[in-house]
Amino acid sequence: MNRFVTDTHALYWHLMQDQKLSPAAQQIFQDADAGKNQILIPSIILIEMIYLIEKGRIDASSLAKVLDLLDIVDGSYSVAALDYHTAKALQQVPRSAVPDMPDRIIAATALQHDLPLITKDEAIQKSAIVTIVW
Repeated sequence: MNRFVTDTHALYWHLMQDQKLSPAAQQIFQDADAGKNQILIPSIILIEMIYLIEKGRIDASSLAKVLDLLDIVDGSYSVAALDYHTAKALQQVPRSAVPDMPDRIIAATALQHDLPLITKDEAIQKSAIVTIVW
């Protein structure tokens, strides 16, 4: 089973079946839905989703969908905690390269777990800090 970390937009686009999701990312999520991949969701994503829902920028149903995925015992989706190890890894993600704090935390989570990150984010891609799948 392959493991990946997702960013907020990639997860949201998967949940909403949005065509903005790349074919490679779409396949990874479909394989996760079929039990073939595991997706780690950095905990900051849940907070960011609530914030974006409150601002009216994303559909409120998306949070319920992700929580449903996380409620599946031994499922393909799990939360990666924002903890001491993430904070240590964050030091390797320069603010000059990735200025947005949630994006830095997401990149640090991928770095901490030594997993590829599913993201379209150009700043993270250009930073070459983690392996990117898009």
